Amino acid sequence: MTLLISLASQSSSAQDEPITLADDPFEVTDPNATPPGEANLSVVGSYERAARGRVRSTIGAETELSVGVAPNLDFRIGQAGAYGNLDIRRRLGTVSTDQDDPSGESDRAALGGTSRVGALYQLSEERGSLPAVGLLGRVRSLYGPGRVAYDTEAIALFGKTLKGGDLPLGASLNVGWVGRLDPQPGERPHRYLLNVSIGQAISRDTVLVATYAREQQDRGDQDFSLVQAGVRHRLRSQKAIVGLAAGFGLNTDTPQFQIALAVQWELGASP
Repeated sequence: MTLLISLASQSSSAQDEPITLADDPFEVTDPNATPPGEANLSVVGSYERAARGRVRSTIGAETELSVGVAPNLDFRIGQAGAYGNLDIRRRLGTVSTDQDDPSGESDRAALGGTSRVGALYQLSEERGSLPAVGLLGRVRSLYGPGRVAYDTEAIALFGKTLKGGDLPLGASLNVGWVGRLDPQPGERPHRYLLNVSIGQAISRDTVLVATYAREQQDRGDQDFSLVQAGVRHRLRSQKAIVGLAAGFGLNTDTPQFQIALAVQWELGASP
């Protein structure tokens, strides 16, 4: 579930403005840096069902913390883990579940994870017809039943309010490059990613979102290609947003279907 809508409101109370927490727990990252002295914490749980393989089910969990360190700049650290069919887990990279199996399909579930650290710099705010723009850079270490692998990510982030008012419509776009350090035979040294989402607020606390996520995978595999839809709702008293999303893959190298539940907390912000 996926879209941060960056909104401006004429209300003098921040609690009366439409929800503006980042939508990082799902497939799209918004371009807005966490303000200095504030932090955002997200926790996500997911279930995925693979379209093929002896192992079909995968249970995953993910956390990310972003801390504002300077105007327009935040520091991010995250951790993801999963148990099941890791071959269709995009967030865990493309490390094979069973590298000794020539069919590429393991006959048992595997445990793996990803640690990542990076920073987001917001280049510009939304003005007139121009979108908000940010740059996100990260380094990831991927571990599991095979060797440990290392990736670098560079992603351009765009966000635009398409229709203003109390119930605005917004869109986000991520275009990125992923590089594998010391790639092995069959692994691509460079891959692209493209994520786009659109969201419509139905109240000041609730937004409906739809997302398409695509990422190139290793040679011989089809691109990760996922369509996702869901809802995000703000709990004002808790300064949190709860999100629920469901998605389905467009090929056999993407989860047949996916369900994700996320909770985000805004820490240190003024009431």
